[in-house]
Amino acid sequence: MLSTELSCEKLDLTLDEVMARLPTLAAPIDDTALNDYLDQLYALGRLRHIPNISPQNVTYLHSLLHQRQPKNILEIGCANGYSTLRLWQVARAWGARITTMDISRPSYLEAQHHFKHCQAHIKLHFGNALQILPTLTGDFDFILIDAQKVHTLDFFIRARKLASPDALIVIDDVIKFRDKMTNFYDHLHTHAIAYEILALPDDQDGVMLID
Repeated sequence: MLSTELSCEKLDLTLDEVMARLPTLAAPIDDTALNDYLDQLYALGRLRHIPNISPQNVTYLHSLLHQRQPKNILEIGCANGYSTLRLWQVARAWGARITTMDISRPSYLEAQHHFKHCQAHIKLHFGNALQILPTLTGDFDFILIDAQKVHTLDFFIRARKLASPDALIVIDDVIKFRDKMTNFYDHLHTHAIAYEILALPDDQDGVMLID
């Protein structure tokens, strides 16, 4: 079982050092090799204090993807690309398109490298999501918001404009960082937007679903 605990000391590594600690993937990449790569990427992320989604969250997102089988996925905040690759791991089975972004250049560059290494065809944007989202077109039927918590409301408003009529919007970390999302919760209540929160005990947090 993968540990969700962060290490006491943060491990600082260059991208080359990160890749040296990960298994080499040879084409064609089978499911076992990909899963092993991602497990090790997550474990390394714990040492580096990267806020990747937990294994329990991955399991839940995978179940949602299998149920919904979305064709056009949008992720806001990819960090080093781990969460995006976990989405792609399942959604590639039915040829879903995935668009993601991150405001941190080191994170963007590392995600780009992992996507290429895993032969994952993912559209990756670098920059502020608040500026990127208005430039996107197309109906997204699955949206994952997992970026700067104080901007959750702004991300939600912009992302909702890009959502298809049957879209599912998932917002991460809605329990642990609720105090940073006060205006977001106020917006939901003011506009009578229904939502469901699923607690993820292993992560000591939860996700919000807006259908």
